[in-house]
Amino acid sequence: MGHYGGSNGFDTRAQRKVSGQYGIVRKQYAGWIQIEQSMFDRFDEYTAEDFLLFDGGWITVQQVRYSQPVEIVWTTDKRCYAFDLALNERPKATTASIRGCGTRAEPASIGRVLMVPPDQTIRYAGSGGHCRTMRCFLDAELIERYLPEKPVWSSGRLSLQNTLTIGGGEIEWLLRRMYRELSNPDFASTGMIEALAKQLAVEVIRSFELRESGDRFHAGGLAPWRMRLISERVYADEPAPSVGELAGLCDMTVRHLSRAFRIETGKTIGKFVEGALIERANEKLLRGLPVGEVATSLGYATSGSFATAFRRATGILPSEVKVMARTQ
Repeated sequence: MGHYGGSNGFDTRAQRKVSGQYGIVRKQYAGWIQIEQSMFDRFDEYTAEDFLLFDGGWITVQQVRYSQPVEIVWTTDKRCYAFDLALNERPKATTASIRGCGTRAEPASIGRVLMVPPDQTIRYAGSGGHCRTMRCFLDAELIERYLPEKPVWSSGRLSLQNTLTIGGGEIEWLLRRMYRELSNPDFASTGMIEALAKQLAVEVIRSFELRESGDRFHAGGLAPWRMRLISERVYADEPAPSVGELAGLCDMTVRHLSRAFRIETGKTIGKFVEGALIERANEKLLRGLPVGEVATSLGYATSGSFATAFRRATGILPSEVKVMARTQ
């Protein structure tokens, strides 16, 4: 399948435990990101579980444990889009900020999935914990070959801070499918991962509306206060709202809201609600709540309907999330 095996662990004066394919992964990083500040010596343990190089990019699964504060700063190459998918709940105190094009953002909490566009700098900070992630690096050509010009990630709809929390939708689903192929290889898994990488490239273009360069005014879109009301209601700890309820909050008809929301965001309001539900569900499952309880709290009629929706969105069953959480 193209995996690289063998132990590349080594010891330092910090007596950290390093196992798996760290040497290979570290060498591969060198061609895609530039490490500006590393606190690797503060990790209590680093494990590179798996690694796969494919046409157009590479992926790795790794986990770290650290009992003291760490700060890591790295910059993506001009040809690199980097994705980070959390496979367990991120440590509570973990923050990140991305800066580029002369801008500097304040640290913010990060979601299950984050993306770092080309030629950008990200700063991770954490006070301690255990994190298991899959990282995916794509050649920018996979994405930018579809575009008339390179996107400028700086402000407005291409705000770098918007890339820190992109979980719950198609991007997360595709990354999880890649993880399944990597961790449980089957016939032609490398080819499948390459195909998923191409789908991921297209989904990035759709999600961030990269088909149009620069900021633009959304004629007929939604006012910021309406978007805020919708987001607050969808992420509230209550059963999912209907489109009719959201339209009532915004003092609009369902038809008008649906149209305006799509103009403003490039996606249907139904997809937005579904993505938020899956994100909320994943957080509850990682906390160990029973699947039935999670389904009821989100407004699903049965555990089965919830499981179907969750698998459609993420590629895995709710029970698999619970198993992963117990093994961390």
